[in-house]
Amino acid sequence: MNNKVLLGMSGGIDSSVAAILLQEQGYEVVGITLRLWSETDGFDNQNLPAYAEEAGALAQKLSIQHKLIDARKPFYEEVISYFKNEYQAGRTPNPCAKCNVVLKWKLLNQAAESEGCDYIATGHYVNKESHNKLHYLSKGVDPDKEQSFFLWGLNQTMLQKALFPLGKLSKQEVRNLAKERGFTRLEAKKESIGACFIKSNNYHGLLKHLLTDEGIELAPGAFIDVDGNQLGQHQGYPFYTVGQRRGLGLSPNEPWYVTKIVPDTNQVILGKHDDLYQTQMLVRDYHLVNPEDFKQEVITRIRYRKQAAPSRIEILDKQFLKVHFTTREWSIAPGQTAAFYQGDRLLGGGFIVS
Repeated sequence: MNNKVLLGMSGGIDSSVAAILLQEQGYEVVGITLRLWSETDGFDNQNLPAYAEEAGALAQKLSIQHKLIDARKPFYEEVISYFKNEYQAGRTPNPCAKCNVVLKWKLLNQAAESEGCDYIATGHYVNKESHNKLHYLSKGVDPDKEQSFFLWGLNQTMLQKALFPLGKLSKQEVRNLAKERGFTRLEAKKESIGACFIKSNNYHGLLKHLLTDEGIELAPGAFIDVDGNQLGQHQGYPFYTVGQRRGLGLSPNEPWYVTKIVPDTNQVILGKHDDLYQTQMLVRDYHLVNPEDFKQEVITRIRYRKQAAPSRIEILDKQFLKVHFTTREWSIAPGQTAAFYQGDRLLGGGFIVS
């Protein structure tokens, strides 16, 4: 293999420090920035977004080749449509996991082949290891930043090529490196919060806009309890998620939680805290590095950095598997993702059905 590496560059501190470290390690770096659709960078926008300009400026400063790929159309078709459709179906999507599975790494791999790069690098806080002649991801050392949870869909071809320069560093060490190398502006840059395509992290605003563009108006409906009693009125079922308590507009004296969303009847079912516990979970469209890993108990995570639960995995068919938890787990939201681990090693993952 050659020492030429394609690096996904977002203009942020993580991918920028990754570029610096790869250069210092002797790699020939080719920077690629994916221009993705967002509320502030739609199809009609002719001006480059700030992150693309910043990535290009850093590449110039480091004297590395840099290219921009306009991926707004495939991103909209694959990720934004998924985001909208999942909420319409009464589920809570995970657009970051979806993007990595179906789009981002696919485009990076195509660009790497086009540029003659044997490696693909990103600024993710994650590590890579080999076990029984297979490639696995493992958790980054910074527990507050590690990102393996979003990357369970990478196949062996992608993993073989992957490099993660930041996996053994903490976020503070990355900031310190940027400062030491003279990139003080990067060191002081604030991190973005929430999905990259949503302005001001306003999920409801974007969802309403996307549906309105298709002539779909969200109608108010009924909050009901498990016995069918009406408790109040909701503002549109896609605006709610299983486990939600705040923002229901009901009396604060009696806490209610969203336990189920029923699009067909435009109803949101409410219950008590204990109604959200379950001992099993159905997962679809899963990806496993090696099914043999699941002959023993694994750890299942259903929240980023939260709810790591001992469990047994039952593979039902090529599309579905069932998770049997050792203890009851609370507030499992359909549409979100589950990731499976053995220690720090990521074994696979999938999308939660119920």
